[in-house]
This record gives sequence, structure tokens and C-alpha cells, in this order.
Amino acid sequence: MSAIHSVAKEKHSHVDPAEFTPHFAWKRSGKRGTAELQVHCEDTSIARVAERYGTPAYLYSAAALTDAFRNLQRGLSKVPHTICFAVKSNGNLSILRLLARQGSGFDVVSGGELAQLQHIGVPGNRIVFSGVGKTREEIRSAMQYRAGRPTKKGILLFNIESEAELDMLLQESERHVSRGGEPCAVSIRINPDVQAGGHPHISTGHHQHKFGMDWEQARKLYLAHRNSRFMAWRGISAHIGSQIVSLDPFRRAQRRLASCVGELRRAGIALQYLDIGGGLGIRYSGERPPSPQAYAEMVARIAGPLGVHLLLEPGRSLIAAAGILLTRVIHIKENRGKKFVVVDAGMNDLIRPSLYDAFHRIQPVSRRAGRQAHLEPFRLAFGLRTGRDEIDRGHAVDSSARQRIPAMPARSQPGSPPAHSGRFRLRSRSRLT
Repeated sequence: MSAIHSVAKEKHSHVDPAEFTPHFAWKRSGKRGTAELQVHCEDTSIARVAERYGTPAYLYSAAALTDAFRNLQRGLSKVPHTICFAVKSNGNLSILRLLARQGSGFDVVSGGELAQLQHIGVPGNRIVFSGVGKTREEIRSAMQYRAGRPTKKGILLFNIESEAELDMLLQESERHVSRGGEPCAVSIRINPDVQAGGHPHISTGHHQHKFGMDWEQARKLYLAHRNSRFMAWRGISAHIGSQIVSLDPFRRAQRRLASCVGELRRAGIALQYLDIGGGLGIRYSGERPPSPQAYAEMVARIAGPLGVHLLLEPGRSLIAAAGILLTRVIHIKENRGKKFVVVDAGMNDLIRPSLYDAFHRIQPVSRRAGRQAHLEPFRLAFGLRTGRDEIDRGHAVDSSARQRIPAMPARSQPGSPPAHSGRFRLRSRSRLT
């Protein structure tokens, strides 16, 4: 994922991610008589990972991921809840299995993600299907979903975002029920008209956005279909954006949802689930986001009096600080006084800088202990062609770093090559430590 505040113009102070990222730290290389320090992921030297598996490669810390999940769990301990990891943030099967073993639920936005969960045996009662563009075939697949235990078909909840989508879901559910299936559980995603998010492209809770429905429109649907034989209202949902570094937008959106829950209850519709989405931001450079536990405790204070089961859909706040992208310097190029460090990773490995003008800190994975590096300004450029792939612009790099291995916080899933790309390389490896 990416820190995305018009970074082409914003200046970022130099910070070392290894100094504040859990389970990543500088340690001596282990060779006798050497003064070299290397960044380690838990007890594993990142440089050795690059030597063994090659670059570019993604490396994730299992301990960082499980710690983040458990911290969120602790903050929610006083209310009934399910943490549903947003699969769109990282669909690596090893990561999904690790979270499933921790008791995580999952939030999906596509049939492909649903198939991934089925492949690793996640039961349907731990899956929420969100997304503004579900197809008829995806809805059918979710209604027929079966994996693990219990063996009952279906998923926990459909979050619908329009009247047209509800009509399609009702058609499919009527067919499903006529063949012996059970009515599906449904929630409406509300647009609470709260501006939030670290970049316009990831702000989703304002009235001008395509996501969710205005409350008045949603209320009419809740009332019109309260006695449907083919579906049952089970929840209400909202997701206001991503990389949000203040609790205030969350607080305003959740109070709006709480008001809606109360209004429906007075109308005789008692909802079981309150789905507040995700969006909590992380630190990339100088940000100071609230801790996951502080966020969870705030959420619990608002949701607790409602007597509902809370659903959260974190993605970035769990996976981002647990992963890095390893890439190797191919060569250093100078052009009219500007220095470019060209690496073997491409936009297909990390699309966020090109998509959002995102800032990602670059950090060499080794250094001499006690040695003051000679730093020079540079632009890091991906080796595969695109006009907007320079990241960590205008900052400093050790001028002796030729052919060395820099790392950057991955903060996202591996990307796919853009359709217009003139070249491609083998897909980057992913390792879970």
C-alpha cells in the first residue's frame, strides 16, 4: 500500500523503516570479525533471502502479521466481533492460511478471491462479500459456496451497494431457494458522507463517490423487503476510505451507522451485524496514525451499546508493515545532472507509486557498523518501462551501493503487469518468514 499525499511535491524527512517496523531490525551479519550490519526479518537476514531466492521478491514476517491481528483482537475483546481480513490487500495463500489459523474471517470483492478461500478450506460463515460490481455468476458461486466446517452452503453476508444489485441478488436467491437452498443474509453499504482517506482515489465515503447508498434510499429498501422469502436483512455496512490517520472520520461514520441501526430497530428490523469496513492508516514516513488497539477500543465504545456483532475489514493495517519488496540495483544512470538508481523490480511488482504518486522509503539492507555513509540525492527508477515509476524521489542513497540490494516497505500485494506493458518478467516470489 502507499502513503499518498501529493508526494511529488511533499518533502519527507529521512527515516529508516527498520527503526520503527515491528520484527524488522538491524543486526550483525553473524560472520566472525565482520563489522557489517544487515536488516533482519525476525531472525532471517534479508540479504540472504535475496541471495537464495533472487530478486525482485516479497518477504513477509509471520510474527508481525499475527501480532497486528492479535492487537486488534484485544481492543475488541469486550464486544462480539469478527475481524474479516480484506483479501484484496494481499491474496497470498500462505498469508491467508496464517490468518485463517488465527481465527480470522475474510472480506472478498470478487469470485476469484472467493475461490482462493475455498481452496484453503475457509468456511462460508467467516466470509463477507463486498464490492460494487458483483456479477451474477459471482453471486451464484457465493450462494453455493461450501468449504471446511460447517458444511452448510453459502456465506455469512452479502454487502450490496445499489437497488439494481439487490434486484439481481433477489433473482438468484429465488432460484437458489426453489432448489432447496436457504435465503441469503444481506446488508446494505451506506454512504455516510464522510470525507476521509489519504488520496482521492482511496476515499470512498463521500456523497460523490460510487460506493454505497444514501441512507434515505437504503432505508426504503430495508422497509420494502423486510418480509422477503428469499433474503433476510442481517446487517448494515460502511467503508469510508483507506490510509486514514485520524480517529475522527471513523467516529463520525460509526455514529451515523449507529443512528441507522436504531432507526431500523424502531421500525421492527433488528440487525445482527454492524460492518464498519477498514481504512486505518499506517506509518510510511512521518505519519502518526492511531494504534490498531486504540482504533479498536474506540469502535467498541460506539458499537457496544447497540448489542450487535461487529465486523471489521482491515487490510493495510494488518499486512502493510509485515512485508517488504526486495529489489537489486542494476546500475546507476546520470542524465543532465540527475542520478537514477535503476533496479530490477518493475511497476508490475509495485504499482502504487505510479497509480497514486505514492511515497515508499528505500533502504539498503546492509551497511558497515559505525560507518558514515556518503549520501547523494537520487531517483529510484523501476527497470520495466513506464513514465511514472520513480519512487522515493529527491532523497539520499549511499553512493557505494552499486549492485547492492535495497528494500522498501511492500505495503501491498504483488501487482499484475499493466495491459500496455511492452515487457514482462517472471512473477516476483513471495516468502513468509
